[in-house]
Amino acid sequence: MKRLEGKPVIVTGGGSGIGRGAVLRIAEEGGLVAIADIRPQLAEAVVAEVREAGGTAISIACDVADEVQVSAMVETSVAAFGSLHGLVANAGTAGRGWIHQTTLEDWQFVLGVNLTGVFLCAKHAIPYMIDAGSGAIVITSSIAGSVVGAGGAAASYTVSKHGVIGLAKQIAVDYGAQGIRANVIQPAAVDETNLGKHAGEDRERATTPPATLPRPKAWLPIHRAGRIKEEYGATVAFLLSDDAGYITGASLPVDGGYLST
Repeated sequence: MKRLEGKPVIVTGGGSGIGRGAVLRIAEEGGLVAIADIRPQLAEAVVAEVREAGGTAISIACDVADEVQVSAMVETSVAAFGSLHGLVANAGTAGRGWIHQTTLEDWQFVLGVNLTGVFLCAKHAIPYMIDAGSGAIVITSSIAGSVVGAGGAAASYTVSKHGVIGLAKQIAVDYGAQGIRANVIQPAAVDETNLGKHAGEDRERATTPPATLPRPKAWLPIHRAGRIKEEYGATVAFLLSDDAGYITGASLPVDGGYLST
């Protein structure tokens, strides 16, 4: 299918995991992809994958918690492709620790990436979508956006993933008349992800101690992780496409049935 033929899309955190899966699927469907990542070497590697398969992609180094970088990222993408159809606000990190031990610095860091970063990307992308008369935003939340469960001892992460669901609903209501849709995916297990590794790198600067109290264990009715391109990426591509033209403000679990348990 070529549901996104010629449509420019920005994917943040596109260098690995769900972001990479979204990039590969969007490119397969004809989209022009700007891969934004704080780790530019990862974005460049995915650009090479896309181009080798005959697709179109560029890489942009960007820390989504920095408004100057986000503004420049959006402008660079529009300059390269001429317009902006879609934003996949996927970049994120993981928090840790019990509330009574979480430092304010760590709390603000996680919310800065996971929640404020999404706000900043939307803030700078929406004006171009208004100019175009349409647009689609897909935000990566988590099953932790609905339940705590196995996300115990990670209040900053849970709050940020709840928050982006509310943000998507606000965008849907505020900009629906301008032809802009906003939806959320809620992943559970992921077959290929570097979130743990990258979050570990982020934690090198953390001041909150790791959790030591017992935490619950997750259980999935579908006993495997979701595939980054064939399942997560396909869902993102669908929500960006006209096939999802009457879906906005929705939060779609792609979770192997976790939220039904």
